[in-house]
Amino acid sequence: MLTSDLVRYYIDGDHIIPLFISRRESSRYLRICREVIHIFADHEGKRRKELSDALEQYESTSTDFKIYRGLAKLLLDNCNFAPIWEGDYSQLRQKVFEKAQTAYPIVLQPDLLHQTTKHLVLKEIGEEFGETSERLDGLLYGDLSENLILTGTEREMSPRELLRRYNLALAQGILYRAVRMRIWIQQDFKPVFKYIKLAQLIHEIRPVASGGYEILLDGPASVLRRTQKYGIHMARFLPGLLLAKGWRMSALVETEQGLKTFALDAACGLHTFYRKEHPFDSSLEEKFFTAFQAAKTDWHIHREADVIDLKETVLIPDFTFTHPDGRRLHMEIVGFWTPEYLEKKLAKLKRASRPDMIIAVNETLNCSKEEFDGEVIFFKTGLRPQRVIDVLETNPEG
Repeated sequence: MLTSDLVRYYIDGDHIIPLFISRRESSRYLRICREVIHIFADHEGKRRKELSDALEQYESTSTDFKIYRGLAKLLLDNCNFAPIWEGDYSQLRQKVFEKAQTAYPIVLQPDLLHQTTKHLVLKEIGEEFGETSERLDGLLYGDLSENLILTGTEREMSPRELLRRYNLALAQGILYRAVRMRIWIQQDFKPVFKYIKLAQLIHEIRPVASGGYEILLDGPASVLRRTQKYGIHMARFLPGLLLAKGWRMSALVETEQGLKTFALDAACGLHTFYRKEHPFDSSLEEKFFTAFQAAKTDWHIHREADVIDLKETVLIPDFTFTHPDGRRLHMEIVGFWTPEYLEKKLAKLKRASRPDMIIAVNETLNCSKEEFDGEVIFFKTGLRPQRVIDVLETNPEG
């Protein structure tokens, strides 16, 4: 992400608006992205200071220094640096200094009074570390940041991807000083709540009459906002929100002119670099979904269409079934086993304690019906739609 000093925005009334690079400007900045990427590629295997000097020289040719520095910062975050030598630098320096002290004074060229040279000291230490005196002289401070070697990148970025990452980083940067975020979302709940949890955000959730849910991300912002800690968590969450469809977001941001509103929606044009998971958690779920759609029934099946709020966490049922007459039921599949998974799943289902929940359990888990609240279906290798339809038709909550 960008540092705060590189975030570009303006304030219009009660709103704070990032200065995104527009499509009209993109051709110019795509060229710049290409040139900056080339600088990084050209300095692979070289010291970080050499890369910094080259970037500084390139930046000096333009007045858009914030954009140049922002692009470079994003590429730096994607870089891997390592010392050129894998040995213990602290031990190396201690040995050199101890030897130099006993051979004091050290001179570059010997004369009648001063016989001990720097070369002889480094040669003796080099033999102990298996290095030549010439190489050892360059290694002495090789663990300092400026002397680290650019070894490669986490992933290659094209000029277009870098430009997209920059616009996203501007939006994230505005959220550094956010004290509250409100989200309205109609689908794709699972990835959103996954990243809410990963970002360690506290949430409140409530259904919206028109469909979907309203999510408030608040918590201890009033305590932590001075350190920007909570806002940075919101910034890290934003690419996860971009994985969804049909959403809008409004954040309250602290600025030099007071609290302002920062708003985005699904049509904002930002692109996420977070990966969207496969729509089904297992082949069992995918096969059941396909088979149910082909079954002769008035019930309709929806994948992860509802959210059950459990306060500290949420339960998103694997499937929701709706009937034209207004009936609505959920189903959660407990289909594979690890002790931790089963323990967490049982705890969530007990906390939810929903009479409108059907629970499909793999027989190999050796669970009893009494361990679950709600209607339970046991299955072996696959889940047949007709068994579920029979339960849907007889469930009093439906």
